Amino acid sequence: MALNDKQKNNVTEILGNAVPNGEKMLSELLGKATSVAMSRIEETDAGSLGSMLPGRNLVVPVELGDGMGNAALIISEPQAAIMADLMIGQDGTNPPATLEDLHLSAVTELANQVTDSVISSIASQIGTSLFSTPGEVTVVDLESSQIQGIDGDVIMMDADLTIGELGAGKLAFVFSGEVAASLKKGQQAPASTEGFVNDITSGGGKKMQKAATAQNVVTSELQAERVSGNVYDRSLDIVLDVPLQVTVELGRTEKLVRDVLELTPGSVVELDKLAGEPVDILVNQKYIAKGEVVVIDENFGIRITDIVRPADRIPKI
Repeated sequence: MALNDKQKNNVTEILGNAVPNGEKMLSELLGKATSVAMSRIEETDAGSLGSMLPGRNLVVPVELGDGMGNAALIISEPQAAIMADLMIGQDGTNPPATLEDLHLSAVTELANQVTDSVISSIASQIGTSLFSTPGEVTVVDLESSQIQGIDGDVIMMDADLTIGELGAGKLAFVFSGEVAASLKKGQQAPASTEGFVNDITSGGGKKMQKAATAQNVVTSELQAERVSGNVYDRSLDIVLDVPLQVTVELGRTEKLVRDVLELTPGSVVELDKLAGEPVDILVNQKYIAKGEVVVIDENFGIRITDIVRPADRIPKI
């Protein structure tokens, strides 16, 4: 089942060309220089992935369609937590201990962008079209859980993943089915679009060639967008639907344990805010604005009076 020298060279060449696309996408979306250094390429049984990628990992399954099999992106949980922290506007130095729905939503969009860029490059090298349909992103221990659609003999590539100065972890891609066989065969001439143009003239159509043409157009548009300086806009777009927790803080105080134990119905707790003073508005526990309390129908509301400058949102050390 092990790859022979020629097959391993073929797989290494294709993934060596494709992975830098994912690395670049990660750097752009995370806003930090990100390194993905391939360390191992093997053919193995899907059931052995847990021993090769131990511990809890974030798994992004991908169905490639048209009988081409399946793929999966795997990221070690600590690195996925750093990514999620950066994607929700934090600095990555205090990543969540557990990936909640908010974090999974943020890192899902990121992971889908990365897999799309890598799979698009693979498709162009093996001379076929790969239509990637991502599945549900989960955090699992691969020793006890199977990846959706990944079974039998698979090709696994793992890499050392480093995000800026925030530490190192692991990233891996797994391929099964026909796409794994295509990787072992090596680079192929890309599908020609000439026949498709001729078929349009004669009223016919070739779906595969049409799909390859559309894929090339989309890839060209994305490359042009990156060159034109719209990377920030695209990076922002993919997280616009991520939910954030907005908190309005009326004030704070400190009390001794004995004082807290003496609280009864009717007790008054004095806060550090003066009457009429603006209240603080926090997003994900980060102070971003001030406002004044208003009443809308029968509900309280906040009218924003001041937005904190981005430089002032960074905690003082």
